Amino acid sequence: MRSLRGRLTLGILIVLTAVLVVAGLLVSRLVAQSERAALDDRLERTAELSRGTARAAVQEEVPGDDRRLDDVLSATGSSLRLLFGSSVLLDAGIPPPAHARLTPGLHTFRAGGKSYRAYVTTLSDKELGGLARIEAVTPLAGLQRRQHRLDRQLLGLGLVTLLVAGAGVWLAAELLLRPLRRLRAVASSIAGDQDLSRRVPPDDGPAELRSLAASFNAMLARLGRSAQDRERALEATRRFAADAGHELRTPLTSVQATLSTLRRHPELPEPRREAMLGDALDEQRRLVELLDGLQALARGEAAPAEHVTVDLVEVVDAAVGAVAARHPPVALVADLPGTPVLVGGWEPGLRLLAENLVENAARHGRAAGRVQVTLTPEAVLRVEDDGPGVPPDERDRVFEPFARVDGGDAPGSGLGLALVAQQARHHGATVTVGDAALGGASFQVDFGAARAGGTRA
Repeated sequence: MRSLRGRLTLGILIVLTAVLVVAGLLVSRLVAQSERAALDDRLERTAELSRGTARAAVQEEVPGDDRRLDDVLSATGSSLRLLFGSSVLLDAGIPPPAHARLTPGLHTFRAGGKSYRAYVTTLSDKELGGLARIEAVTPLAGLQRRQHRLDRQLLGLGLVTLLVAGAGVWLAAELLLRPLRRLRAVASSIAGDQDLSRRVPPDDGPAELRSLAASFNAMLARLGRSAQDRERALEATRRFAADAGHELRTPLTSVQATLSTLRRHPELPEPRREAMLGDALDEQRRLVELLDGLQALARGEAAPAEHVTVDLVEVVDAAVGAVAARHPPVALVADLPGTPVLVGGWEPGLRLLAENLVENAARHGRAAGRVQVTLTPEAVLRVEDDGPGVPPDERDRVFEPFARVDGGDAPGSGLGLALVAQQARHHGATVTVGDAALGGASFQVDFGAARAGGTRA
């Protein structure tokens, strides 16, 4: 009985058996009481109807050839006896069994291995002084036979009812549990294939199974998102390791070569030593920038999917302030709305996007040049510089990691625009590159989808 169908059938049969046993006992008892009451009533009426005959027998004697009372009693298997003291004045019907003296009222007694029912009453004639008694006796064998037959019929009916109910419950459980088996089959298939994108039918079966299917689908969705986040994290880790191994080799080799030279040639002139130390320090700074950029790129790939409401005005204003502190000679001009521009997104990712766009413009514009940052109420961010710009055939490649349009002479890790593209993709935004009115490049990010409540890609 490990199956739900077997347990359901067994449980219902146990309950039904208890109900049938109780009902059968009640029916048997009620019928027995009814039969006994009818028998007692017949005995009492027989005795009452025989009072006149009994008085005649005491006072006048019954004619010997009057067999009507005897025939009636014999037909019902009963006997009627009139006693005056210990003398028998009248004995009609079948011969009564020998028994002890009975007091007035109804009695059940056994004689000769059989059960009998008797009703005893006295004649209410004052002259007789209560010495004349009428005894009406009838055997209980017929009533007992009928009672046993009824009990057998009830038992047979109960067994048939249990068999029919068991078969019905088994078939009903089969029909009711069929959607559950299909749900189990689909779940087993999903577990075997490890395909968390599949779903179980949400509208198959009764309401409870549909609710279970909806909960199971919600669990699959959560597991799918968790698996995607885990895969993104693993992919980001692999990419971080690969990019770090590839990009850090050159600056590390350069720093090592510089330090080795300084160690082998302590006699180098001071200006030469200072220049080499300056180069090593620049390479060290580049290493730090590379590590920061790679870490940010990996963190962005594994960013959480939960988005909150973010004010782009605050994000862009903080980004402009941070870049302005790092590039004092550059004239950074920010044109921001006076009211909040709310979008749904990951706040660290949006801050990373805005700061890298402004940082890129400050680095690639003219020395002590100008950078214009504009945010419209429609959630469109535009950053323009006065540098050499981006050639049209390079505008797609510029968002790849470590891509350098100018051949690598410009400072930076080569990951800034890759981070911009990554976060724009996560937030459902679009990034375009064009020519700026200042003469350089113009980067535009449209957050229309994020503003409308778009979800992470």
